[in-house]
Amino acid sequence: MITNIINNLIHGLWFYNLVLEPKHSRKGTALISAGAAVASQLVMIVLFLWMRWTDGFLGQAISAKLLFFCGYCLTALIFGITFVFWMSDSEPVKSLFLMSAYYSLWTLFYLLISVVTKTFAGGGNLAIWGFRIGLNLTALVIYHSVFKKTMRRMYKEIQIDYKMVSAVSVFTFIVMTIMIIYNEKVKQHNLLYVAMILSTGSMMVIIHIQLFRFIAQADYVNQLKQMQLQEKYLQAQIGAYEQMEQSVRQTRHDFRHHNMVVAEYARKKDYQAILEYLQEYERQEEEKYSSDFCRNHVVNNVLSAYVNKARQERIEVTCDIRLGKTAGISDYDLVSILANILENAVNACKRESGEKRMEISLWQKGNKLIFVCKNTCTAEVKWKDGVPSNQERVGVGINSVRAAVKKYDGSVSFTAANGIFTCRAILNHSGSGQKEEDGVSC
Repeated sequence: MITNIINNLIHGLWFYNLVLEPKHSRKGTALISAGAAVASQLVMIVLFLWMRWTDGFLGQAISAKLLFFCGYCLTALIFGITFVFWMSDSEPVKSLFLMSAYYSLWTLFYLLISVVTKTFAGGGNLAIWGFRIGLNLTALVIYHSVFKKTMRRMYKEIQIDYKMVSAVSVFTFIVMTIMIIYNEKVKQHNLLYVAMILSTGSMMVIIHIQLFRFIAQADYVNQLKQMQLQEKYLQAQIGAYEQMEQSVRQTRHDFRHHNMVVAEYARKKDYQAILEYLQEYERQEEEKYSSDFCRNHVVNNVLSAYVNKARQERIEVTCDIRLGKTAGISDYDLVSILANILENAVNACKRESGEKRMEISLWQKGNKLIFVCKNTCTAEVKWKDGVPSNQERVGVGINSVRAAVKKYDGSVSFTAANGIFTCRAILNHSGSGQKEEDGVSC
């Protein structure tokens, strides 16, 4: 019973520190973790009383090993459900991976303690309890001081399909649980048994190292894709600047011809013709340099690049940009969100055989930045968990948008209806959104 109390206290400390995306405040998380520990202990007390009752009244005692195993399974279930659904704000499959990784490590600790101290069914004395506490607390301190910050960054920013990763981790936890059951049936810890425990434990550690390396590799691939996107964006912007420079040269070259026309009208004293000609000249020049959407240079450049790219593909584009200050949103995240969504929209329109149209809206409401992009889409869209899973839309692009939006406690949604695909992203930021708002409609 004392061993079980120690285990539940350790589980409570671990799960409190394992929450990388908490659903509640630190105090709330601590209370929920403590509640799970108390619930687990109450379950163990009920099992213990049941064992005593069956021994005293039925004359058929339940073994301490069976009691321990039932308590072990129920404790894992209680802490697991609490962590995945009440403590962590992450997707359940992500929380499941973290939970199973911890339990795999904990079962390894338990087996090592059992082998070293030659104890079974969680039994022990003062020295063994001290060893158990010391080993777990040492690992907890190392995790908190060395790995937690890095894991939090990876956990929040890296967007991959955690189903495969979680499945592998849960499988290793099941294997380690089988080893605990086998450990309770072994009468002595000979050299072969010790070698088997060490081999199984090493396998579990190596598998989880590879899983974390896989996640880190996904981060590298994500950064590479973002760099490629930035390169495409810069190339498009360079093309726009070259086109603008060519227009300037053409205007400079044609300027003397315009002067000759105006001078001829002046000699004839046809002032009305001069005014009409100058108005037409001004309208044509405005059309040439109508790529200023807002004073935010990053947003303006992204929009200019993709609007020009769309129009080169004969895509009709309408814009409604009403943008104020976005002090709380980094330029990198703005590029990631806007460029990925706009590139998907342009690519989707290019595949259309009939009408090709895009509608881009960007405005602010209070401290919310709202970006809506609509594009023609007559093809059938396949969905997976509310996200389009077509080959052109799945993968790093949408995952990058979701990761960037999540940084600002925002949301992104996708819909397809009546031949129009709509992507809507909402971000929270610290800019006012009500002052110094500027924009353009085109």
